[in-house]
Amino acid sequence: MSQIRYEHVHPNKLDTTSARTIADFIRIHEDNMLRLKRWEAKGIQLDPHGVGNGYAIFYTYEEQVAREEGFERIRTESGNPLPLR
Repeated sequence: MSQIRYEHVHPNKLDTTSARTIADFIRIHEDNMLRLKRWEAKGIQLDPHGVGNGYAIFYTYEEQVAREEGFERIRTESGNPLPLR
């Protein structure tokens, strides 16, 4: 039986269009940094083959973590897509 891999394609470029001040830029970058640190603490991994220009693929095999963090793309270890539940 293969494990289910939950993926999230994360943009490397931050949307700063809502920023009106330097403090806004800082908040946007801090929010992103905190998200990545939270993911690291939860054991979420960066797919070394899933880093491209403008995006990175993160994954976990933990269903609860995937649900908590909004990971939507589900695949089996062999790469076969599975329907969302």
